[in-house]
Amino acid sequence: MNQRKKSPIKPFFLSKMAIGIVVFGITAIQYSCSYFHPDEVVPGYIQIDTFSFQSQAPDSTGYPTQRISEVWLFANNQVLGVYSIPTGKIPVIAKGRTNISIQAGVFTDGIRKNRVYYPFYRPFETLVELEQGKVTTLTPHFSYTAQKKIPFTFYQDFELSDSGCIKGDDGNVFIQMVLHGNTAKPALFGNRYAKLTTASATDVIEFSNNVTVPLPTNGNPVYLEFDYKSTCPILVGVNGFFGNNYFGSSSDLVLNPREEWTKIYVSLSEETSKFNTEAILKRTPARFRFFLKTVPEPGPGNSLSLDNIRLIN
Repeated sequence: MNQRKKSPIKPFFLSKMAIGIVVFGITAIQYSCSYFHPDEVVPGYIQIDTFSFQSQAPDSTGYPTQRISEVWLFANNQVLGVYSIPTGKIPVIAKGRTNISIQAGVFTDGIRKNRVYYPFYRPFETLVELEQGKVTTLTPHFSYTAQKKIPFTFYQDFELSDSGCIKGDDGNVFIQMVLHGNTAKPALFGNRYAKLTTASATDVIEFSNNVTVPLPTNGNPVYLEFDYKSTCPILVGVNGFFGNNYFGSSSDLVLNPREEWTKIYVSLSEETSKFNTEAILKRTPARFRFFLKTVPEPGPGNSLSLDNIRLIN
């Protein structure tokens, strides 16, 4: 029995057939996507050009110096990001009434990579009606939060005296009260500040609070903030005590000299935490005095100027 031999399909015909299937598939996918894909979400926008801080006069929290450089933005408790001021347009995927929370951001220890929202500034909160494609401009107001010890664990603006301040254990330069004159705006700095100046090659500048104060050693936030000018490097740290007994010092930050008044936020949490083990063993809270000290001996004619000192936890 003879069998009919099947003719092979030509390669050219098979190639055209495959191309047709592929083209049909792509067309179907494109049609499907264009037909079923919803419209893209159009965000509303938040923009922050500037902000206000406290009042332009001294109150229970002192003269309103600050160095807020950025904002941490939240919408309905969801973080949107960290933005330098002015922010430009910030997209927000939300419609209608939206709870906006803005935290004031600073650089701790004067180092730009140490970005935090400052835990002792009250966040600005507001409800806004967001509209797609439209910009809502906000001007947040920041102030200090309420403290257990009002206003701070330690505060000194030198307007009336240098009470509570001493030249420090290793210092031999006394504190002078100096008029600001044209060095700073009175509305921000007041009329007076403290200045310590060396007169000989062996003089050492050290500034401290004269009474020990309790501070947390468990890692909770502790900040020393102040305005300063200096002609030499300044070491910042704490001296720790248990009862009336000195236990040791801790420091790891050296501030660079500054010709102009500069606001600084120094985190002391790491320094105070070094006393935590001993506090647990002794079952006694640690107490502290902060210090600002020139290192090494600066020589004659050098100075450290200070104002608006706040120790806060």
